[in-house]
Order: sequence, then C-alpha cells, then structure tokens
Amino acid sequence: MEDNPLRPICKQWLEKIKLAEKHKKPFTEDAQEAMSFFCSDPDAMWGSKYFSKYSRGIDPPEFRMQINRVWEAVRLFTAVIHHRNPTRTVTPKDYPIIGPQLLGIFPQPPVPQMGPDGQPVVGPDGQPVMMPDPGMQQYQQMLQQQQLMLERRKLVSSLLQEYLNYTPNELNLKQHSRKVVEEAFIKGGSVWWHELYQPPGSELKMAGSFFDSVDNLVWDPDADEFEDILWCARKRVHPVDYVANKFNLNREDLRGSGESYSSQAGESERGYKHKKKNGKTNDLITYWEIYSKTGFGDRLKDGDKELRGKFDALGPNCYIVVAEGVDFPLNAPPAILQEEVDDSGIPQTLFINAQWPIPFWAEPNGWPFTLLAWHGKPGYSWPVSLIRPAIGELRFINWAMSFLATRIATSSQTLVGVAKAADPDIKSKILEKAEGGFKIVEISEAIGRSVNDVISVFQMPGITQDMYQIIAEVTALFDRRVGLTELIYGMSRNQFRSAAEAQVKAEQISVRPDDYANQLEDALSEVARKEALMARWLISPEDVAPLLGPMAAQAWQMHVLNEAPDTIVREYSYRVEAGSARKPNIASKVENLNNAMQIIMPVAQGLLQAGKPELFNAMLEDWGKTMNFDISRYLVPPPPPPPPEQPPGEPPPEQPE
Repeated sequence: MEDNPLRPICKQWLEKIKLAEKHKKPFTEDAQEAMSFFCSDPDAMWGSKYFSKYSRGIDPPEFRMQINRVWEAVRLFTAVIHHRNPTRTVTPKDYPIIGPQLLGIFPQPPVPQMGPDGQPVVGPDGQPVMMPDPGMQQYQQMLQQQQLMLERRKLVSSLLQEYLNYTPNELNLKQHSRKVVEEAFIKGGSVWWHELYQPPGSELKMAGSFFDSVDNLVWDPDADEFEDILWCARKRVHPVDYVANKFNLNREDLRGSGESYSSQAGESERGYKHKKKNGKTNDLITYWEIYSKTGFGDRLKDGDKELRGKFDALGPNCYIVVAEGVDFPLNAPPAILQEEVDDSGIPQTLFINAQWPIPFWAEPNGWPFTLLAWHGKPGYSWPVSLIRPAIGELRFINWAMSFLATRIATSSQTLVGVAKAADPDIKSKILEKAEGGFKIVEISEAIGRSVNDVISVFQMPGITQDMYQIIAEVTALFDRRVGLTELIYGMSRNQFRSAAEAQVKAEQISVRPDDYANQLEDALSEVARKEALMARWLISPEDVAPLLGPMAAQAWQMHVLNEAPDTIVREYSYRVEAGSARKPNIASKVENLNNAMQIIMPVAQGLLQAGKPELFNAMLEDWGKTMNFDISRYLVPPPPPPPPEQPPGEPPPEQPE
C-alpha cells in the first residue's frame, strides 16, 4: 500500500473533480435557486442570507409568501411534451442503386453460343442460344449481393426495433424520462444513464436507461462546449459492503465517506465522534466513476512525471473509479499490479478493468449518459436553467406579494379612539365580546357630550391600485419570459373573431412547446441508439428468447451479434416517432382521420367488393387506435384461396357429403 504507484493517479483525478465542481458552480447555484422556487418553504426566499442579499436596508415583511411559479411551468410543460413511452423506429441506411454505365459496364450485343464443331448451338425452340453478357452478369451479381445485405440489415433493424420497444415498459422508462424532463425544466439539464439491469434472482439481462440527478455529474472544466469535453465523472454513494463486492475488494481497504441513517442514529453513543473521525461507524462510501477519453490519468496536467506515459497501452478510453481516503482506483487494486505483464507492459487484468464497461465511445455522442438540455450558454459547457432569465421578476413577485399581504393585514386593523375623559367602562365595553352581532355602549350623561365626540373610529390608508398593477405587469413579464402565457392555461381575454384568428394564435402559442418536444424526441432517439449499442454488446440470445421468442433469439445470434458495434451505431437510424411521447390530442386526430376517410373510404369499399379488404382493414385499425378501441373482431377476413387446378384427364376430387 505504501509503494502503490497508482496513488498519484487517484490524487490527480480527485483534484480534477474538485476543479470540475468549481467550474460547475454557476450552474449549481442557479439550479438550487430554481429548485427553491419549485416546491420549497417560504424560508427559502426569506432566510436571512437570501433576503439580505437582495433586500439591503429593508426590514422583512411580517407575512412571508413563496409564489412557486416554477411549479406551474414544470407541471404544464411536462404534461404537454411528455405523456408516455415513445415508439421507437430502427431503419437501416439504404444503399443507392447505381446504373451499370456509371460503373464502367456497358451492355454488349448478344453473341450466339458456339458448339465444339464451330457451329451455333440451337435450343429446343430451334433458335440459337445466346451467350450471356459477362459485364451484365457481374452487375446482376452485385445487385443480388447488395440486396442480400440490405435484407439482412432489415432483419437486424427489425430485431432491434422489437427489443427497443419491449424494454421501456419493463424498465419503466416513462417514469424515468418524466423525472429527467422535470429536472431539466427546473435546473436546466438532466440525464439518463445507460446501464444493464438484471432483476433480482433472475439471469435475464436487459439494456435500459435510468434517471439520476444532474447534481451527481461533473465533466471536463477545460471545455467551453459540451461537445468538447474529454472526461466525465459520476458521483455514487453506496454501502461499503456493496462496493467491496462490486469491485472484489476487502471491506477494510475502503473508508466510508458518508453515513447511513442507521449510523447517524448512533450519534448519542459514547465515543461516537471519535469513531466517526476514524471512519469506524461509516457504512456508506462516496466514490466517482470516471469515463475518460484522455487516458488513464498519467498524462494529466501537474501529474507525476515518473508515471507519464506508463499507461499508454491502456488506450485513450479508460474507466477509473476513485474515492476519498482510498489510495488506489477501486477497479485497480494493488494486487493487480503484482500480476505478470504482457507485451504491452500492462497486466491483462488491469487492461480489462480499465476499459469502459460498454464502448459508448463508438457512438457519436460517446458518453454513458444522454443529456437533456433546453438552453445553452455560449462559452460555457453547462446549460442554462429555464428560470434563470426570469429570476429577477420571480424574486420581485415574491417580495412584492409578501409586502402586499403584510400591508393588507395592517390596513385591515381597526383603530378606535376614546376620549381620555370618557368613563373607563366605555373602554371595557368596546373590548367585550359581541352578542348577536351587537355591542351596547352606555354613555354617562355626566359627560355632556355626544357619542361621536367621545368615540372615533380611524380608517387606515387603503392599498392603491398601482400596487396591483405593478405586480400584474411583472407577473406578465415572467410569464412571457418562461412561456406561461394565458393560452397555455386555456384562457383568452378577448373572444376570437374568426377561425383563422384562433388558428394563428394556436400556432403561435405552440411554438415553444413544439421546440421543447422536438428536443426531447431528439434526446430520446439518442437514448434508443445507445440502448441498441448496449444490446449488441451485452445482450445474449438467452436474454432475447423470453422476450421475442426462440426464432428471434437464433436470428439475434446469427445477425445482430455479428454486426460490428460501430455498424450498429452508424449504419442504422434510430428515431422516436414524431409526437409519440407527447400527450395525444384525440380531437385533432379524429378530425384528421375523418377528413382522410372521405377520400380513402370510397376506394377502400371498391377494393373490398373486389375481394381485397386490406385497405379497408387498415382504415379500421387506424380508427381503432385513434379511439382507443379494439376492432380486431370487426376486420374483414381475406377471401379463401382458389382451388388448385386439376391436371387434364384426372377426375375432380370428391366433395365431402
């Protein structure tokens, strides 16, 4: 342990992670503030630290409110753009058909085939047999070979598509995606992590995508744009025993950097603080999984010069796991360094453990996660929160509404003035509890003055209309900045004067939700592509058979597993069907289908009478999907095939009685 040469590697990576957290700090602060306006207690706005920062010299109001407008934005946009698991389509990239002339093959005039006697060979029909054109034969062979390759890719795409549309329901992708969408709206970005899932007690493995908070992710601080990052790290917190089993380590080699609830419960135990300092009661450990495209870490800036280049044989794409207080990478314990090295000078076990578990680097956006971000900031690799541009208005709305509520409470007070010379009983009568809604105050005749001269009620200054107008204007600014316009809520101040006006306003109001929906569908398409790469790399025919059947499992072995990983990524197009993740508009679909049926149905009925019900059945199926109705019992069966022709001279088959 004292001579562990990997200690400088761990130290360097932990320092880089701290720099990455510092680089991420502006994003983190904005995300925390946006979260405070999502569902937090009023103390988030009116805490001494926050209030003194933005309200210097002003005493806080007595009544403190928290207007969680972020909650409204997230709830509305999430409901509009994400409703269900998307339908995934996998399409192989087609090959172009090139004419023979462009390949330098020109058809030759037919030439008769000559026999051994030097005379043309005559066929059974009495005509000379022509020699095939060698160039055109070669061209036909190329066409057949290309068609065979395309048919094979169509089979691979069909298998991948069936698999990718099966796992979302089993692994609850809808719920994970909803969490990603909600966090992306609040904080500005969120991620799906792509991992292999194995149900407890089962040998079946499935490729899936799962939500994890963007708070647990950092990446290369040197990159000005996300596309330029060279490494990322994911923060994980697990029980020490779990981590020891995962990386085949001894529990004593790990020091917990966090605490579980059970350990915290023992805080009152005598000597707890001393044990906590030594890590004897910590049963959780915080560690970082690093995915690097810049090597194992020996070439990092300010690294150990003696180690520089020692791990080049591991390649540029390396996987390193480090933890505070542990002097070696968790996936490369010191025992590995004692193993025999191969020709590269690296132990084989170290080479295997230092490779990415799944080669996502072969994918265009080659990371084990997919980022969903709505807005970017030039020159900064982290996204911008949806709330950040409107945070000033949001602070003012909370500030003004709280002071307004305090003013309402103050102006609602009733001040009663009583003459100093009045009878003390008058004061006590005024403060008594009313009976039946009345109070009887007796005025002594000795005073010699009227009731109005003895008792006066003071009217507190009311709230001016300007305060409401200012708050309304600032609220409108916030709504326009974020997108919470009145039509999002289904309201309109003025009645539409025409259908054209209603259509124009509807199109304008959907510009921003449509843009968000397109970004979400692009991200979900990337999720599908990465799950396909996982399936090719880690899913075996035994995993496919219970899902798609034994024939598909055999085809998976023969064709999918024989495709190169980069071919799976680049030669197939993975898309989410447009709008398939959005909340369906049933009325719009019914209207479009009715318009289409007016044109298609007469043709379908004509074909139906001719014994070709395919088009008619297709229209019924589309109608059933739109109305969420099972129409399988109403489909028209195809006509029976004609009886086989009988050879001449044979009697027809006997008909059953």
